[in-house]
Amino acid sequence: MRAKHSASCRATGRGRTGLRDYLFALVGLVLAPALLLGAATTRELASTYRLSEEAGLASTAEALATAIDREMEIALTALSTLAASPSLAAGNISDAYLQAQAVGRAFGGWVAMLEEDSTQVFNTRLPLGAPLPRGAGDPFVGRAISTGQPFVSDLFLGATAAKPVISTFQPLPPGTAGASAGKRRVLLLAFTPDRLTTLLERQHFEDRGGFAVLTDGNSRVVARSSEQARFLNQPSPEWFVRATMGLDEGLIRGEESLAGHLGLLAFQRLERAPSWVVAVVTPFEPFQGRWRGPALRYMAGSALLAGVAALLALLLARRILRPLRTLAQDADRLSQGGVPTSSSPERIAEIETLRQALWRLVSALRAQGAAEGRAAAAEESAAELGEAARRRDLLVAELNHRVKNMLATVQSLTSQTLRGSGDDPERFVSDLTGRLRTLAQAHDLLIKVDWEGADVDAVVAAALAPWQGDSRLSISGPRGVHLDSNQAQALVLALHELSTNAVKYGALSVESGLVEIRWQLRDVSPGDKPWLELRWRERGGPEVRPPTRSGFGSRLLEQGLPRQLKGEAVLSHLPEGVEYRLSAPVRRERGVGR
Repeated sequence: MRAKHSASCRATGRGRTGLRDYLFALVGLVLAPALLLGAATTRELASTYRLSEEAGLASTAEALATAIDREMEIALTALSTLAASPSLAAGNISDAYLQAQAVGRAFGGWVAMLEEDSTQVFNTRLPLGAPLPRGAGDPFVGRAISTGQPFVSDLFLGATAAKPVISTFQPLPPGTAGASAGKRRVLLLAFTPDRLTTLLERQHFEDRGGFAVLTDGNSRVVARSSEQARFLNQPSPEWFVRATMGLDEGLIRGEESLAGHLGLLAFQRLERAPSWVVAVVTPFEPFQGRWRGPALRYMAGSALLAGVAALLALLLARRILRPLRTLAQDADRLSQGGVPTSSSPERIAEIETLRQALWRLVSALRAQGAAEGRAAAAEESAAELGEAARRRDLLVAELNHRVKNMLATVQSLTSQTLRGSGDDPERFVSDLTGRLRTLAQAHDLLIKVDWEGADVDAVVAAALAPWQGDSRLSISGPRGVHLDSNQAQALVLALHELSTNAVKYGALSVESGLVEIRWQLRDVSPGDKPWLELRWRERGGPEVRPPTRSGFGSRLLEQGLPRQLKGEAVLSHLPEGVEYRLSAPVRRERGVGR
C-alpha cells in the first residue's frame, strides 16, 4: 500500500512545471523590464545626441554665413561710399583713382572702373594711365548696367590679376565719372578668395576631421577651410546642387564630398549673395559611431547579462533541487516506516526546516507556529521594501525632472548669450558667467525652501544682493506674495538683467541715480488668482536712448519672463530712465494684502 502511494506521488509529479523552469521564468520577468527600459533610454539618448550634434552643425553654418555676409556688406558699403565721392561726380579721374587705391588697399583688394563694354578706365593694381586689358566680367557689367543695383559676382578669372577673383559691382549714374551723356560706368572692388578662405580656416574644422566650403551661384568652390588650392573653382557634386536648390538652409546626411568622404553636411544660403551657399561637413562614420556605439554596447551587455543570469539560474536550481530530492526520498522512507538517510544539516534554511520537521513529528505544532511567524515577518519586510522602492522611484523621477529643467535653462542661456555677444568671446564669457551666477543664486534660494518656490521679497533680495544697503535702491512691496520655483528663477534672471544694465548704462552708473522697485497685489475678480504688479523705475541716470537692436536681455524681459509667469510686461526706454512693468497671476498667501 505504501509502495503504491509513493509511486503515485512520483507519477503525479510528472508533466508538471519544475522549479528550474520557474527560476528561469523569474529571471526573465526580472530582467525583461529593466532591459526594455534601458533599451528605450539608450535609444532616446542616442536620438537626443544625434539631434543635438545636427543642431550644432546647423548653427555653425549659420554663423559662418553671417560672418561671410558681413565681409560682403563691408565691400558693398566701401564701394557705395566711393561711388558717391565728389571727385567721381565731377569727373576728376585722378583724385578718384587715389581714393579707389585707398579703398582697395583697406579691403585687401583693388578697384577698377569700366565702361559699358568692359573697357577698363583705371585699375588700382597698375599705375593710372598704364595700358589695361579689357575687363573679364562682361556678364556682371551688363547686369550692373541693366539693374542699376550693386551686387556680388560669382568667381571668375580676372583679366588684370590673371587668377580667380570675386568682385562687388556698383553702377554709377549716367553721365558721371567722365562717362558720355546717357552712358554709365561701373566700379568694381575685386579681391581673391584667400580673404574668405582665411575666415573659414580660423574655425579649425580639420582638427575634428571635417571642413567648411563656400560655393558661388555657379556651384563652384570659392573657398575651403582646407586644401583650398586643390578644390578652388571645382564644380560641386550634383547631389549637393540638387539638395540645396531652392532652399535657404538644411541638412544632408551620408553623401560623398569632392574629397571622396561620406559626411553629415549643414548648409546656409547667404543674404548678400543669395546664390552662394556655405556648408559645414563632419565625417559621417564618427558621427554615427558616437550615437550608435552606446546602443551597440548596450545590446552586447544585455545579451551577456541575460546569459550570465540564465547560467546563475541553472546553478541555483541544481543547488536547490539536490536537497529537495533527498528530502523527498526521506519522506518516502518515513512513510514506509524507515529512517531518513540524511543526517547532516542542509545549507538552505527552509529545506533544513522541512527535514527536521519530518524527523520530529512531535514538534509539528511548534514548527507550524514558527513558520507562520516567519511568514508574517517576510510579509512585513516585503511591504517595507516595496515602500522603499516607491520612494526611490519618486526621488529619481523628481531628480530627472529637475536636471532636465536645469539643462534646458542653461542651454537657452548659452544660445541666447552667444547670439547677443557677436564675435566677442570675452563678452560672451562675461555675460554667460553673470547669468549662470544669477541662476545659481536662484537655486540657492529655492534649495533653502525645498524647491517649494519663494516669495517675491526674497527673490528681489537674492537678485539684488550685490547692491544691498545701497542708498540708490528703493524697494517696497507686501510680503508673502508666493512664486513657484520656475517663476522665481525667471524673475531672478530678469532682475539681474535690469540691474546689470543699470550699473553699466543706467541709474546705478552714477552717484545721483535712483532705482525704485515696487510691487503690489491687484484683485481681478472673486474666486480668481490676484495679479502681481511689479515696476522697475530708474531716474537720475544718463539720458536713455532706445536700443537699435533687441538683445538677450530685452527678449528675456519682454517675452521670456511674461511667458514664464503667464502674464504681461512692458519695457520702456524713456529719456529720463528705463521703466519695466510686469503683471502676472500669483498665489495669495495667508495674511497678504490684509
